[in-house]
Amino acid sequence: MEEYSGLKKSRLGRSALYVLAVLVLIIMVYPFFYTMMSAFKTPEEFVSKAQYALPDGLYLGNIRYVLLESNIPRYFLNSLTVMVCVLVPVLLFGSMAAFAICKLQFKGQKLMLSYFLMGLMIPLQVCLIPLYLTFGKLHLTDSLVGVILPQIAFDFPFTIYLFANFFKFLPDEVLESAVLDGCSPFRVYAVIVTPMAKNIFLTLATMDGIFCWNEFVFAYTFTSSKKLQTVTLGLRDFVGMYGATDWGRTFTTIFLTILPTFILYFFLGKYMLAGMTDGAVKG
Repeated sequence: MEEYSGLKKSRLGRSALYVLAVLVLIIMVYPFFYTMMSAFKTPEEFVSKAQYALPDGLYLGNIRYVLLESNIPRYFLNSLTVMVCVLVPVLLFGSMAAFAICKLQFKGQKLMLSYFLMGLMIPLQVCLIPLYLTFGKLHLTDSLVGVILPQIAFDFPFTIYLFANFFKFLPDEVLESAVLDGCSPFRVYAVIVTPMAKNIFLTLATMDGIFCWNEFVFAYTFTSSKKLQTVTLGLRDFVGMYGATDWGRTFTTIFLTILPTFILYFFLGKYMLAGMTDGAVKG
């Protein structure tokens, strides 16, 4: 009897967890679904129908305008340029620095890692005014370079931290064998270490890439020309005088903006979990 009672409680507990998981899934998916459906509404539907109501049909005028007549495609290209120019040096030099700190013996090794990790404690808002004044003197304001450089700097500490927590668990015997066979430190990094750290690379590429794609503060601070705006700034194109907003085109742009990150998470989610486990939990 006690065994039956325990089994019944276990089933009730499992059912409650399933219900809770479904509720959490609905809460997380609903904003994306609402944004997608709103992109297919006509301007009249935003006025005459409730905000949560579904569109009467698949109105494509908003998508056609955003893709063919607005500046959003140019903003997308700017955001993509910034993201690539940030990810390549951050992943390349961040992984090299972490490998050198963890596996190459030199004086001040631990101090060097602590120096990089100090960057995690610096809020980016504190640096905006000094950076703006410095970039002004260097003529880097109103350029994509002024948007890219601060993001590289602020991405480095976490990137080095995650790579270092993974590299310190790599067996030294494997690396020493490669050195004895004539491999230089750079070749050891390129041929042996990099393939073993694939999950960490994918994890950081996804996390840093989404941060760059959604970044607003640096783009707003260091650019003024419309041709240099990123997609997050481009949403303001549909806000008119006195706050009047073209909601159909705004929701369409939001949907097109979050779609790449949604697809990225969908296909690389398992690698992100594996990378965070390898790089953070072990540490």
